[in-house]
Amino acid sequence: ALCEHAGFLNHLYAKIEDTGMTAGGGDVATQIASQCFDISLWQFAAPLLIGGSVRIVDTRTQLDVAAFVEEIVEGRVTVMQVVPSYLEVLLTHLEQHPCPLGALRSVSVTGEALTYELVPRWFAAYPDIQLVNAYGATETSDDPMHEVLHGVPERDFVSVGRALRNVNTYVLDENLALVPLGTPGEIAFSGVCVGRGYINDEERTREAFVPDPFRPGSRMYRTGDFGRWLPEDRLEFLGRRDA
Repeated sequence: ALCEHAGFLNHLYAKIEDTGMTAGGGDVATQIASQCFDISLWQFAAPLLIGGSVRIVDTRTQLDVAAFVEEIVEGRVTVMQVVPSYLEVLLTHLEQHPCPLGALRSVSVTGEALTYELVPRWFAAYPDIQLVNAYGATETSDDPMHEVLHGVPERDFVSVGRALRNVNTYVLDENLALVPLGTPGEIAFSGVCVGRGYINDEERTREAFVPDPFRPGSRMYRTGDFGRWLPEDRLEFLGRRDA
């Protein structure tokens, strides 16, 4: 997918704000994703945008959990992002080998559904390190939804939170009409996050990138994911349409 510079920058500002990075604060973020993946972009660009630094963690270190923990602590990492399955492996190791995580302040998770059972385990071990549950797609400039967690949610699942600034999130039926609160439907996005489309694939672009019926002149991306709105303007992810 081909994304817009404005969408990328909007995402960077959101990651900076929701992970608590500050200008001149000495933040260190990990880059653990290959540069082939969209999440690698914010991992190296966001900290540099506010005068922080990037700790590049190679694959060999990531595969050795003890070495990864050592890298986080010795590198004085303040912000990192992992997939939930890796967080589970990391947390299991830390439960068996408890240790402080140095300067770490915020852990973002993305790429998979964050299971509820991981959250109380995390906060039991590290009550002062927040979790940011991020959701989105490359076509929407990475993650247009964030749920910032400072403790265990009251519900027995983890929502994907609220839309970032300059992003509109819809839950739609098969006719692209809005569904009521609590009703499952397809998740779609419009706003600055929406990319241009797929390179050299006009048919696929026409199917996924459509006119926004609620904002004339704007475009909307259909994710193919199902979700439903919860009270307090939060979104629950329910799975893929083609699963």
